[in-house]
Amino acid sequence: MDPRQIDQHGAHILYDADRLTPPDERLFDPEALARSGRLIGRPGGGRGSACFLEVEGIPAVLRPYRRGGVLAPWLGDRYPRGRLATSRPWREWHLLARLYTEGFPVPAPLAARVRPRGWLYRGDLLIERLTAQTLVERLREYHLDPELWARIGHCIGQLHRRGVDHADLNAHNILITPDETVYIIDLDRARLRRAGSWCRRNLDRLRRSLVKLQGDGSGLPPVAPEDWKSLEEGWQAALKEDATPHGR
Repeated sequence: MDPRQIDQHGAHILYDADRLTPPDERLFDPEALARSGRLIGRPGGGRGSACFLEVEGIPAVLRPYRRGGVLAPWLGDRYPRGRLATSRPWREWHLLARLYTEGFPVPAPLAARVRPRGWLYRGDLLIERLTAQTLVERLREYHLDPELWARIGHCIGQLHRRGVDHADLNAHNILITPDETVYIIDLDRARLRRAGSWCRRNLDRLRRSLVKLQGDGSGLPPVAPEDWKSLEEGWQAALKEDATPHGR
């Protein structure tokens, strides 16, 4: 992976020069992508949602950064401007690049953009699209066997052992490929830190998200106690391992 940075029309663009030629701003504009025929779809449905596209033969997902919380009605997709290195797109891109290069189960980052305006900025992240279902989608269609639950726990445990504190580990941020390889996505606001009680809090957040989805009419079946036990056993096994994934 070869991170390069270019500035274009007042925007800062970070990209992997091993896989992409220097991109221009149209790569981050869904309307421009649609006009050029590169926009495949919007999984979220509306404006401001993530987009599926193909860039230089690579299936990709373009995700704009959008805030939640009490400031969302006023700031929407804008964030206070500071050093470029501390912006959300730059931090997530570099964290993904580091973990992906080390062989951890995360998608490959392709490009990121920060577009400053005054004391605020807007940001976008482009990552490689995985052929996979979210854990929510998988649970709606299939009963997961104990081995797959353990694999999900093991994937989470690998990242925890590496020190990755995922700020929003929920059932939508776990992907499962057709061959049942498990990935973790959406590392916005994630950080590297020394292992501690936050590992258990991450896992508890995932469990709460599953319980919440079961009660909101989404059609998600209950997760049996033995299924969660398999997940926890896989998680604990990964935390005790000496080896880390081989680098790519």
